[in-house]
Amino acid sequence: MHAKRTSARPPKEKDLADAFKSFFGTKKGALEDFHVDLAHNTFRYLLANPKEGGELWFTREELLGLINELISLRRRPKTGGKAHVEFGTALFDQIAEMDKIEAVANSSESQAHPKEEYDLVVRPKLVELLSLFGASSRAREIVTEHYNDYRNASHMRKKVIRSVWNTVLVGVARENNSEEMAKTTELFNNSSVPLTNHKQAELVSIFSERRELDIAKYWYSQPIVLHHLQNDKPAERTKQTYTALLKACALEGDLAFGQQVVAGLTTNRVPDKEGWDAIFLWSAALGKGVDEIERMMNVMVRRTEEAQAPLHPDVDTINVLVEFAMSKQDPYSAERYIAMGEKRGIMPDEQTYTMQMQYRLSVKDIDGARAAYYNLQGDFRGSEASVAAVNELIQVLCESKQHHYDDVMAIVDDLHERKARFAPETVAKLCILHLRRVEIHDAMDLLQVHAYQYSPEQRAVIGKALCEFILDGENSTADAWDAYQILRNTFPETSRDDRIRLLNEFFARNRSDMACHVFFHMRNHTVESHQANRDVYIAAFTGFARCTDAESLELVNNQLKLDFKIEMNTRLRNALMLAHASCGNNKKALEFWKEICESREGPSYNSIAIAFRSCEGMHWGDQHARSIWARLKEQDVEIDKKIFVAYLSAIARNFQHDEARALVETVEEEYGYKPDFEM
Repeated sequence: MHAKRTSARPPKEKDLADAFKSFFGTKKGALEDFHVDLAHNTFRYLLANPKEGGELWFTREELLGLINELISLRRRPKTGGKAHVEFGTALFDQIAEMDKIEAVANSSESQAHPKEEYDLVVRPKLVELLSLFGASSRAREIVTEHYNDYRNASHMRKKVIRSVWNTVLVGVARENNSEEMAKTTELFNNSSVPLTNHKQAELVSIFSERRELDIAKYWYSQPIVLHHLQNDKPAERTKQTYTALLKACALEGDLAFGQQVVAGLTTNRVPDKEGWDAIFLWSAALGKGVDEIERMMNVMVRRTEEAQAPLHPDVDTINVLVEFAMSKQDPYSAERYIAMGEKRGIMPDEQTYTMQMQYRLSVKDIDGARAAYYNLQGDFRGSEASVAAVNELIQVLCESKQHHYDDVMAIVDDLHERKARFAPETVAKLCILHLRRVEIHDAMDLLQVHAYQYSPEQRAVIGKALCEFILDGENSTADAWDAYQILRNTFPETSRDDRIRLLNEFFARNRSDMACHVFFHMRNHTVESHQANRDVYIAAFTGFARCTDAESLELVNNQLKLDFKIEMNTRLRNALMLAHASCGNNKKALEFWKEICESREGPSYNSIAIAFRSCEGMHWGDQHARSIWARLKEQDVEIDKKIFVAYLSAIARNFQHDEARALVETVEEEYGYKPDFEM
C-alpha cells in the first residue's frame, strides 16, 4: 500500500498472493481495522492483476479458509469492525462469482450440490461474520430472505436455520440497539425457530452485565433446545445462564426472582454440579460469608452421596465465587475462597491465578500479584484474560521503583518464549524503562519485534510515550536525543505538531544544533503532511532567537528562500526579525520590519515590540526607535505597556539615559501605567 501511495512499483503478485494467504494464520492477537484494510486492498489488487492466463491467485477453498480465520477471531475490535465486514463481504462475493462461473461451465444438473453447499455452509458463515462485527441488521435481512421456512425444512436444514437465527439474535444484542433488538426479537418469535441453550446463556449474560434485568429474565424464561442436535430436543440451562442471572438479581436487589431461580434448581430434584455452583453464588450474593458457603458445600457432598450420585466442588466452583467477589470489589473474600478451595484439595487453575493477579493489582499488592504470576506459570495456557493480566503486571512493575529490573525482564522473557501478545502500553513502558537505564539497543530491539505489528492507533501509544520521555526535563539531553532518534526511525508517522513540541524542547535545553536536525528531518520528510510548514519555520526562528545561534539561523533562512510552498506573512517575518536581532544582525532585522510595513497584512503589536528590540545595540538605534515611535503617535496607535517598555529599552540601551528617565517619570501621567520593576 505504501508503494501505491508513493507511486512506486509494488512487490510481485506471486509474493503478494503468498503473503495474503499466510497473513491471517501468522498474525498474533486481534486483527484491527487497519490490518484488515491492508488485506482487503491487497485482495482487490490481486483480483485486478491475475496470473498470466487470467487464472486467479487463490482457490475457492482458500477463500473459505480466510473467512474461517476471520470468524475465529470471535472478538470485535475496538475500532468498530467495519473493515472486517467489508472484507468478509468481498470474499463471499468472490466465492459467489466463482460458483456462478463454474455453473456456466458445467451442466445445470451438476450444480444442485454446490448450490446446496453454499446455502448450508457458505452463507451461514457470512451471517456469522456480519453478526460478529457489528452488521447484524444486514445479517438479519439475509436470514429473513433465505432461512424463513423452519417448519417445512429437513432436519439438516433445521439445524442451520436455528444456528443463523440464534447468531443474529446474539449479534443484535451485542450492538446495544434497543429498536433493532425489538424488531429482531419479533421476527425471531414469528419464525418459530427455538432458542438454543448456548445462545440463551450469551443473551442472559449480555443483558445481565448491562443490568437490564427485565430483558435478561425474558430470555431466561424462554424454552430452549440443545444447540448441536438436528432435532428440537429440550435442553437444560447452562451454568453460565444461572450464574449471570443470579449475579444480576443480587446486584439489582431483585431477591424474589433470584429465589425463584434457586427454587427451580432444587424443587423435586437434586441439582447437578452446575446448579450447585449457581446456588453457592446466590448465597454469596445474599451476603453469606465464606464459612457459611463452605458448610453448604459439605451439605452438597453429603446429600449427593446419599443419593448415590456424589458431587464435589471443583475449581469451577471456586472461580465462580472469586469472580463474584471481584465484581463486588472484595479482594479479601476472593482470597479466602481460594484458600478454602486449597484446604479442600482444589488447586487453582489458570483462570483462578489470573483473577488473583487482577484483584491484587487492583489493591496495589504488586508482590502478591507477582507471586500469583509465578504460580500461574505452570498452568499458563495463554488465554486472552491471562495474557492481559500479565501485561498489566509488567506495566506496573516498570513504573514501580521498588522492584528489581531482573524480575521484570524474567516475566518479559517468559512472555516472549510463549509467543504471547504484548499490549502496546506494555511495549511503551518497557521501552521507557530501557531508555532510563540507557539501554538504547534493547529499546530498539523491543520496538523492532513489536512496533510493526500494531495498528496506527496502537503505535501512537508508544510514540506518545517516547515524546513524553523527550519532553521530560528530568531526563538528560543525551537520553532525550537517543529517544528522539528511535522515535524518528521507528515512528515516521509522528505528527507535525508533536515534532514542533520536540523542536521547542531542544531549544529549551539550549541545544539549537539538535533542534536544527529536528527541523531538517521535517523539511526532508517524504509525507507532505509531516513536512515543515510556516508554523515550523516560525518555531525554528523563534528558537534560534532564544539560543542566539546565527549559524543555524542562516541555514534555515536559506531553506526558506528555496521553499516555494511557504507564503510569507507577518508572524513569519516577526520570527525572522527577532532571530536576526537576537543574533546581532540588527540591520537585517529592520529590513524585515520594513517588509512588514509594506505588506498588505501590516504589522501586529508583536511586530512593533520586536522592531524596538531590533533598535537596541545598533549604531544610531535610538534614531530608528524615535522614528517608529513618531509614526505610532501620528497614526494614533494605542500604546500598551508591552510596546512602551520595548521603546524604553531601545532608548536606554542606546545610552539616552535622561530621555529614558523622563519616559519613566511621565508614563503614569501619559499612559496610565505605574512604573514597575521591569521598567
